[in-house]
Amino acid sequence: MGIGERLKLARKALNLKQSEFGARIGLSQPSIGQYEKETRPITERVISQLVSEFHINEEYLRHGTGDMFIDQKPKLVRQLAEELALSDREQRLLLTFLEFPPDTRNQILDFAQDFVSKLQQRK
Repeated sequence: MGIGERLKLARKALNLKQSEFGARIGLSQPSIGQYEKETRPITERVISQLVSEFHINEEYLRHGTGDMFIDQKPKLVRQLAEELALSDREQRLLLTFLEFPPDTRNQILDFAQDFVSKLQQRK
């Protein structure tokens, strides 16, 4: 599988049409089509934009190794930590929580809500 096919897979994983995908990095639909068909080589500048805008893993894009996308959760949690003065412990808790699938997160939230309700009833 070549770089064009990996680019197409990443675009489809993002559920974007070629025109939508290209517009976000200043490229036309035909350009994206040419990159995906490998009739036009992808420039370093475009690769840099793909990584920056869509968080596509550069190693995956170039060589097909690693995950398709870069995990942005730690970066987002660090930004939250700065804005909300979260401790290291709170950051680890949030990152661990985010690793669970959505149904498990909902169960945890239901438990926490029930726990808080019971605590408030004791007052």
